[in-house]
Amino acid sequence: MCGITGWASTIPERMQGAAPILAGMRDKLRHRGPDDHGSYFELEEAVPERGGVALGFRRLSIVDLDGGHQPMANEDGQVWVVFNGEIYNHLDLRQELTRLGHTFATSCDTEVLVHGWEAWGEALLPRLNGMFDLAIWDGGRRELFLARDRFGKKPLFYASLDGDRTLVFGTELSAVLAHPQVPADIDPEGLQSLLLFDYVTSPCSMIRGVRTLEPGTWLRWTPDGQGGARVRSGAWYVPSPPDPQLGRLNESQAVAELDRRLQRAVERRLMADVPLGIFLSGGIDSSLVAYYAARLRPPATLDTFAIGFEDASFDESAHARSVARHLGTRHHERILGPAACVELAPQLTARLDQPLADGSILPTSFLCAFARESVTVALGGDGGDEWFLGYPTFYAHGVARMLDRAGLGRLQPLLQRAAARLPVAHGNLSLDFQIKRFVAGLGYDGGMRHIAWIGGLEPRQHHRVLRPEVLAALGDRLEQRVEAVWRSWRAVGRDDADGLAALYARFYLGDGVLQKVDRASMLHSLEVRAPLLDPEVVELARALPTSFKLRGRTTKAILRRLAHDKLPHAIVRRPKKGFGVPLAQWLRGPLRAWMTDLLAPARLADSPWLDPVGVQRLVDEHLGGRADHRKVLWALLCFCSWHERLRADSASLGRDGLR
Repeated sequence: MCGITGWASTIPERMQGAAPILAGMRDKLRHRGPDDHGSYFELEEAVPERGGVALGFRRLSIVDLDGGHQPMANEDGQVWVVFNGEIYNHLDLRQELTRLGHTFATSCDTEVLVHGWEAWGEALLPRLNGMFDLAIWDGGRRELFLARDRFGKKPLFYASLDGDRTLVFGTELSAVLAHPQVPADIDPEGLQSLLLFDYVTSPCSMIRGVRTLEPGTWLRWTPDGQGGARVRSGAWYVPSPPDPQLGRLNESQAVAELDRRLQRAVERRLMADVPLGIFLSGGIDSSLVAYYAARLRPPATLDTFAIGFEDASFDESAHARSVARHLGTRHHERILGPAACVELAPQLTARLDQPLADGSILPTSFLCAFARESVTVALGGDGGDEWFLGYPTFYAHGVARMLDRAGLGRLQPLLQRAAARLPVAHGNLSLDFQIKRFVAGLGYDGGMRHIAWIGGLEPRQHHRVLRPEVLAALGDRLEQRVEAVWRSWRAVGRDDADGLAALYARFYLGDGVLQKVDRASMLHSLEVRAPLLDPEVVELARALPTSFKLRGRTTKAILRRLAHDKLPHAIVRRPKKGFGVPLAQWLRGPLRAWMTDLLAPARLADSPWLDPVGVQRLVDEHLGGRADHRKVLWALLCFCSWHERLRADSASLGRDGLR
């Protein structure tokens, strides 16, 4: 696991002084790669007709500890690659490429990208089973090629400058901003996205002019031979109809096939030359991952990690402990209390390369730091809830559709006013919180209904915190993006489940959960892998009938059937809990002083985006117990904390006047 950065340009001046600039960009990624670093420059070719390139790399050594130095080249030095991630099927690809006549100098998975590009070009990407962001410089073609994995496990940012004549890229936004030509102006659409979703949705970023490469896409930069350059992009992973042969399996056959595929997925992700462990949440997904790991390795040699909370409604450590005891793993656990959170919250929100308002990043970061004391790689359970229909909102979707068909949707305003009168409770997924969210979602259609259910600020409530002039400039691009995904993945002749699973996988998982895990883990130089997102597992999940996954109010039905003779019965029967934190209480208690200081009207008075009066009203309502605004207040805190650090960093780079 690593960090990559660099740029290409047809402007000779952009390549002058490249070494210290690249070093500064690369150093922003030190936490991702503390073990090694490297650079490659092609400065002598930095002329308008041919272009020049600078590639930078930081390495966290996982596989082939001695032979994985990057940037890595082919035999004649024409193809160079920098790569962040893991290719789990690299041994199979190596054999295939060897038969085609390619010679390997290392046992590192990176080298299959070099020779794979020579053999197949862009067609290499669908062959890869792994997580990655990568950049390939093809000197013969004078082309810089960027790509990102199917589901967005690894991030990649880029900025096209000088009328496309210069392209800057980096694994993190901070690395791109370290290039002196990239401006650091806030993009209001990024802020709108943060408030709406709890995260910034690709292809947006929080910086105007910097984009995020979307999951499963590529981007190609090529000089035009006349001093200019052309930037093209496209998708290499696109929705296709579910496999009809897999869809014809009966339930027993499907369970057997899922058993085979999940074991293979876990086995691939045990690939490491460093200590490896398992995250245990007490839920069925991570518990199954631990089960298969314990089947493939002696359980007593496997380290499992869990954290708990002092608040019993959020604590799942006892369930994780029971799974570890059942499997016989070497278990470790710690408690995250309010005091540790008070210290962690301001530091973490400021350190992120761009704000992310999922409060569970606090325990995730705490867990990653804890695990990193013993291991360098951890396996987790991400992906099961999306593709196997694990969220309670999938059941709620059916209820809402019945209400729509009965014509009761017109009563939504009345129901919302009634729900608003319910007393505010602050427990994990308290009943009043669920009712208020469900009723609010009834006011929306299609995919936006689910964003209203699981996101942050209700879609039609942005006027409460954003200045009128900002609202006037923002269109409905975010809503259009959601609906486009919802429509494109809905399979012909099937129910809504295909579109819903893809909607959650593309936004909540790809732009939210996976980015949370990536940032929280890599801040501690820890690699986290997700076996349930193996392409073979997702292929099977997509093909199965909805009834195999969602049965009444029972979510992930086929995973539960698979687990019934493998895990404790109490774990198999448990409903979805989520990795929540008591943010509502903490904002009224140990985090109150931080919140009231950072969101004070005097500090927001000169903000071009936020309305100080509206923000203060939310703070007062939350502190007074009249409403639960935990999500929007946390998003505002994440943005303001991050923005203060951005201003400090910009001033250090001589970019004064950033607002």
